[in-house]
Amino acid sequence: MRTLTESEHETGIGVTPETPTDTVLETGINAGVDTGIQTGAVPADLAAIDAQLAGMEPISLDELNAQARLMTRVDRKYFVPRELFLQLLTATEDDFKVLEIAGKHRFEYRTVYFDTPEFRFFRDHVQGRRQRFKVRTRTYVDSGTSHLEVKSKGYRGQTVKQRIAHPFDRPLELTGSGQNFVDSVLDTRTGASARPRYTAADLTPVLETVYDRVTLTHDHQRLTCDLDIEARNGRRSHGGPRDVLVETKSAGGVSIWDDLLQQAGIREHKVSKYCVGASLLNPELPANPWNRTIRRYFR
Repeated sequence: MRTLTESEHETGIGVTPETPTDTVLETGINAGVDTGIQTGAVPADLAAIDAQLAGMEPISLDELNAQARLMTRVDRKYFVPRELFLQLLTATEDDFKVLEIAGKHRFEYRTVYFDTPEFRFFRDHVQGRRQRFKVRTRTYVDSGTSHLEVKSKGYRGQTVKQRIAHPFDRPLELTGSGQNFVDSVLDTRTGASARPRYTAADLTPVLETVYDRVTLTHDHQRLTCDLDIEARNGRRSHGGPRDVLVETKSAGGVSIWDDLLQQAGIREHKVSKYCVGASLLNPELPANPWNRTIRRYFR
């Protein structure tokens, strides 16, 4: 196991609905990796975004990875209307490069989250526990690769991501080596606690998210831009928001896009795709930290 560069975490490629909808599914997370939405013609707004990206200066994955090793960053997330997103792409086209692989600029991501049947990891996040975990498989559809990731947050507030290669055709499973990997990370818990220690055997797939990602970079500034986000759990599916979820990453937390978004009146949001998706599809779960975000962007 090795610690990957942050750009490898963001892209994963090459490393070895117009409005929100809520639909009941007959197949879903337990039906395997081929349960995605069938797509037809590209919507006009997305086609305009694609055309703008095609006209920007490209950057390769190797160049992006080399650049990432130089950076320590602060992350900020924003919901950006597509019209404004296109305007900002145009306004910054001379400053930012776009990740390009085999002529493509948007890459499909599928992420399956594992939790206990009682959603213990989710509840730890809601309760703001200082030590918490997130276990997921992330599949990069365009490159045909998949990884098993464990994201942990420690008592001092630091976040660590670790991952290993995972079978592309088994995103809903924790294999033998995967279980050993998860257990090795979960077993690093420290401090006195009466709470039980969970193992990989306690976990089950509870949520899948699907979206397209665009990655932009300028000097020591990075943007990941997620479009057409959908959450599903095998019984229900919720699409939305129409807005682009933009995450800026920069030294000190001040970037060109941070300034432009603030000038446009776009506020930063604390949001987790897993927690929001789980809240939308499981109404019995507590969702206090995200209720305002859900009402505004996902209803």
